[in-house]
Amino acid sequence: MKKKKEIVTQSTSSADYSSLFNTYSCDISVAELAKALQIPESDISRGENQSEEHCVFQLKGFGKEYNETGSRLRFGPDMSTKNGNKKIIMDLLKEKKKSPTGMLMGRDILLTDTGDCYISFQPLQGRIFILNENYDRFFTITYGLKASVQNRSKEQHDALTKKVKDLANFLVSKHKK
Repeated sequence: MKKKKEIVTQSTSSADYSSLFNTYSCDISVAELAKALQIPESDISRGENQSEEHCVFQLKGFGKEYNETGSRLRFGPDMSTKNGNKKIIMDLLKEKKKSPTGMLMGRDILLTDTGDCYISFQPLQGRIFILNENYDRFFTITYGLKASVQNRSKEQHDALTKKVKDLANFLVSKHKK
């Protein structure tokens, strides 16, 4: 049985992620997104977006939403506070420590590949948060509730959750300064 790695919060050491958390504008191309998600470019199209700070894409192969154009992937920063982010991180780490066999409803928290941000998983809600306690915002990636997407199987939902984790790591690495 694999032993889970203990995660310790790193409250003071962090690279500069201001272009991700503070001044993000949708600067990812379809080609970059396809590479991060490891799916063909032909399965991705830009969706309608109401905000400069958020990206919206439609993905084929993971069920269809009401408009029949695929699954909606939306991401960008959202308001929070440094103390709020720290509390979320600490609460999730505490929950994970108490439940080594798995957190409630499939939730999880992991360090990003860069080692100084966290990815918080909420697969039931179809979203992932990128958290760093040095910023007043967090970054949200939503990919839809399994139940709200027509014809999305559990396997497709689980696969998309893993792909969105890869996207989170890609974005953190891309914006690390």
